[in-house]
Amino acid sequence: MIYRRRNCMMNRVRNNLLLALFFISSVLFPANAGGKKDTGTATQSPGDRAAGILAENDGAAYEREPLTGEPVAFKEIWGFVMQYSMDDLDFDAPVTDIAFFSAIIDNYGDLAEIPDRSKLLPFTGRAHLVFSCDNKALVHFALDPQYNIRGKLEDALVAATAQYDGLVIDMEYIPALDRDNFLSFLADMKGKLAGKTYSICVPARTRTITDDMFPYAEIGAIADRVIIMAYDEHWSRSLPGPVASLDWCAGIADYALTVIPREKIVMGLPFYGRTWTDENHAGAWRYRTLNRRLINNGVTSITRDEGGVAIVEYPATVNVTGYFDDAWSLLLKCRTYAGKNIENISFWCLNQEDPVFWNWLTTTGGQ
Repeated sequence: MIYRRRNCMMNRVRNNLLLALFFISSVLFPANAGGKKDTGTATQSPGDRAAGILAENDGAAYEREPLTGEPVAFKEIWGFVMQYSMDDLDFDAPVTDIAFFSAIIDNYGDLAEIPDRSKLLPFTGRAHLVFSCDNKALVHFALDPQYNIRGKLEDALVAATAQYDGLVIDMEYIPALDRDNFLSFLADMKGKLAGKTYSICVPARTRTITDDMFPYAEIGAIADRVIIMAYDEHWSRSLPGPVASLDWCAGIADYALTVIPREKIVMGLPFYGRTWTDENHAGAWRYRTLNRRLINNGVTSITRDEGGVAIVEYPATVNVTGYFDDAWSLLLKCRTYAGKNIENISFWCLNQEDPVFWNWLTTTGGQ
């Protein structure tokens, strides 16, 4: 009996001690304790961990540098919108003009896939129909008057633009022999779009190029707005580098100001980035080339499928280099353009942006 009572007392003391230790540990080391980078627990799922990091850094995977100064103001702020990618589009962004991408030429020379302006509700600013074609053969047959497609296309564009405030021509693939046809097409459309804002997209240039498909001065004389696509300085098949470096953008603006009226210039900025790898392991290979790759990756054996085709698997490590624009870099570009008294800017494209950036942009409004 005494032994049992002593055991009970010892158990009570031990339990009280454990409760006390648990209480102390919960105060000194709470479940949510940790530094800024301690965003989860060992049992947290990758998705929850990512969501926590993004919430902590206003949508970024990295710790942001603080932005300072005043927001940048422009007269017009354009945003391109892809008609098949409109989920979660921010209609509260300080955008004056939306360029709705895009109507195209189909295989029969007819205007197709015309975006419905009503899909842009509740946007209350100006909306512009974009026309594009990325097939040089179709462009040739559409622009060369001898094929009797051009007049029909011009009339269809005028009819499609009736529900919009303007038309944007975004034809980036012009065959070399169709330069004059392209420029005369641009001039014809200007004459047929009475009362509509007529805009033409051009690639980046830092100087005048002989026989350029997109001569800034000539196009500037035709269009109400010249949207300069100041991006893709580096692209998927180039060496790694910025999509639009600051000095490069400044040079484009400086040149444009010498050949296009200031009020017509719309400087385009990118809402995207690119990544490159130092080695590409996907592809089609000659037998001897493939076997050298296998040797270089330590492969000494194969398996075969039921039809006898050789199968090989090996791990590979690649280094990835990426460049992208966020609120910090975009603000620098905008301040550079504002410093040159550029009045209008545009973005390719809405729904791809760093949302923090909108806090640093404002508009003076109006065309």
